[in-house]
Amino acid sequence: MNKELFVSGSIVVTRDENQKVKFIQFVPDDEFTPVLEQGSKTSGQLQLQRNAAFDYVANKPRVRSNSLLIRKVKHGRLSGTCDHAFQLTLKVFAAEGIDWQRAFVEEPIEVMTDLMGPKRMREILMEALKRLNAKDS
Repeated sequence: MNKELFVSGSIVVTRDENQKVKFIQFVPDDEFTPVLEQGSKTSGQLQLQRNAAFDYVANKPRVRSNSLLIRKVKHGRLSGTCDHAFQLTLKVFAAEGIDWQRAFVEEPIEVMTDLMGPKRMREILMEALKRLNAKDS
């Protein structure tokens, strides 16, 4: 529900030597006028008009990350998400001049070996190799 409140007062505009606006303050005539029941930390755009009126438009709320970092890798991260999933993100820039396909295989193996231990990881990799060999046959 939108509410409008009209308050009379003065606007104080401070400019620098290049005539750029540095500070805008609204001073209500009645200092007890309840403009806001509580403070606001909403960021937005304030535009001063030629007739000394000003418009304020709040910015869209920033989308916050919904993941929790589990482990960092050279080119990405392994995270747990708010929907109880695990997410591995890798990003290799072409300008790095590395074999990105190799990085996309080695880095997940590295992070999973750190988490599970070398013995468990070896078992999983051996099982995967057997499946690959079976497909080749």
